[in-house]
Amino acid sequence: MRARHVFALTSLVFLAVLAISPAKNAFRPYRSIQQQFRKLGAARARSLKEALRFEQMPIAIQQIWLPALDGRVDRCATCHLGAADAVMAGAPEPYRLHPSTAHTPSAVDRFGCTSCHGGQGPATSLEEAHGTAEDAGPPMLPTENIEAGCGRCHAAETVREAPVLSRGRAIMTRFGCYACHLVRGHEDFRADAPPLRTVALKTGAMWLRAWLKNPKAVDPNTTMPNFDLSDGEIEELSHALFSRTPPAALASAIAAADREPPGDAAAGKKIFSEARCISCHTVEGKGQGSAPELSKVATAATRGWLLAFVRDPHAFNPRTRMPQYGFTESESRDVVAYLEDELRDFDAPKDILEPLRENQTLAEKGEKTFRARGCFSCHGTEGATVAERFGPDLDGIGDKKATSMDFGRRDDLPRTAPAWLGEKLAHPRSFAQGLKMPSFDFSPDDVRAVVTALLALGAHPVPEPYRAAGRGSPSVIPGGDVGRLVDRFRCLSCHRIGDVGGDISTAPLTFEGSKVRRAWLSDYLVVSYSLRPILEERMPIFRMSRADADLLAGAITSFYVDPRIPQDPFAGRPVSDADAGEGQRLYTSLGCRACHIIGPSGGYVGPPLTDTQARLQPGWVFAWLKGPQKWRADVRCPDFGLNDTDALRLTAYLETLRAPKEIAAGGKP
Repeated sequence: MRARHVFALTSLVFLAVLAISPAKNAFRPYRSIQQQFRKLGAARARSLKEALRFEQMPIAIQQIWLPALDGRVDRCATCHLGAADAVMAGAPEPYRLHPSTAHTPSAVDRFGCTSCHGGQGPATSLEEAHGTAEDAGPPMLPTENIEAGCGRCHAAETVREAPVLSRGRAIMTRFGCYACHLVRGHEDFRADAPPLRTVALKTGAMWLRAWLKNPKAVDPNTTMPNFDLSDGEIEELSHALFSRTPPAALASAIAAADREPPGDAAAGKKIFSEARCISCHTVEGKGQGSAPELSKVATAATRGWLLAFVRDPHAFNPRTRMPQYGFTESESRDVVAYLEDELRDFDAPKDILEPLRENQTLAEKGEKTFRARGCFSCHGTEGATVAERFGPDLDGIGDKKATSMDFGRRDDLPRTAPAWLGEKLAHPRSFAQGLKMPSFDFSPDDVRAVVTALLALGAHPVPEPYRAAGRGSPSVIPGGDVGRLVDRFRCLSCHRIGDVGGDISTAPLTFEGSKVRRAWLSDYLVVSYSLRPILEERMPIFRMSRADADLLAGAITSFYVDPRIPQDPFAGRPVSDADAGEGQRLYTSLGCRACHIIGPSGGYVGPPLTDTQARLQPGWVFAWLKGPQKWRADVRCPDFGLNDTDALRLTAYLETLRAPKEIAAGGKP
């Protein structure tokens, strides 16, 4: 009898459990969300058929399965039902249509949701799906860092649709983050920081101590961070750097330069201006800012060192972005005379460049400090053939749980990975005493950008089908004599060829051979002039020889051509398509003179067109007029949607424009 009672009781409990489970499911939040979605969709429907589609929608868990993306399962669509439904444009969350991006809403079925937004795809409750539940995996990306999702597939430094991500990656490159931290794809990164072999011949103990104390107070443009060194560490490092023996060839060049007679400062000022040093440097804050501030450069370096460096900067730092100008010995003396006369701190102590009498004991301690502080990651170690990393690897940091991050004494921070990363960049030593990461003095916008780039670093690369191939061109750099010229004049410090190079110049060299005429380019390399008066950064006058200019111009115009640009756009076209008179009428009616100068009149936004015939190839002009943004995404020139005939007539008119004789001959405008 007792056994029957037990059996009956357990049966009732079992039935109750069976009843609770469907009842619990009936009250799950997503069901009410889906019911509301059906009503909202039916009300917004534009036809009876559309309304029936919403009313007949089943109430059930929805999911996207992506076998090619590591078998990812996203159930976000269980609540976000309208993400790809045009009817829900402008609807409230979570029902609204996803904003238009490169991959959404048209490709939601290929990319899912969590590949861009983060969060936990298999979950069906809000806290678990958004990653805010206790012990959940990485949460959804904050809106301000949403472009980190783009970085999982797009590995290039510049991602056109993701400006914040692109800025963050550019900052990481410029400030040498990859020198200290290993990141997949940047294993061969080398910092631009100079070797420290000639410090004792370059500067004085007083200046060096001020630099080590706070580099940015000495040079606002520097990428060297503040290590918050103690006075003792500064003294030890100073003795270590002054005790290093410079290479014999450099020491000899500096000593010989120091014995040379002074130059003409007035002539040096003119050469300094022609060299367009402010295209990279700043002088009293004016200039491009990617290279050191020069307003006090003669207070930081001795005359002999400056003179030897101006003549051959590559001997001092093989990775420097500074070109080797073709100055004569007299011209280089003139430049240094100008630096000493005008670009110095006139309030600095007279003994600021006095050398240090090194103490060997302190020097030995300084070498240990040099290693303990990780200086070698950027500046290298004598004799080292492989780069050493001082900081921890950053691969996978974007997937790291906040619970595994050490917040130390920062009880004021939200327990999230973006908050931890942001404060680590803004105030790296605020978490605990004894931390070694230096301060870079990043702005809030810089911090946001770098955090976005870091959150893009997943623990594992995405599968091959999802890796963006990029839109760039092959980065083919010539060798031989041409390659030596490209290296000597550091063309890639300012220009891009394919996917490599700098961004100071807005003119890539990838298709320059289809753009400009060889004779003009050779003249321009010998004596450059302003093509865009509105721009501060202009092509320097390198003092390039005619032979070198002819060789480089010939290589560029022969090698860097684009098959999409016709050599002769008028070939096979009716004679009427070359009507320059109609082209001039079009030039006027389209308002081109508002931005371009022809002769004495016109605007300054675009380049002058006075010398079009001598400078530009007609095939390039035609291709540009057919769609400027095809060649440069950031260009302001409107795409007028010209047909071939109108584009050819406008090209024919521009081809009639001749430059003044002095420009055509290679002189100044």
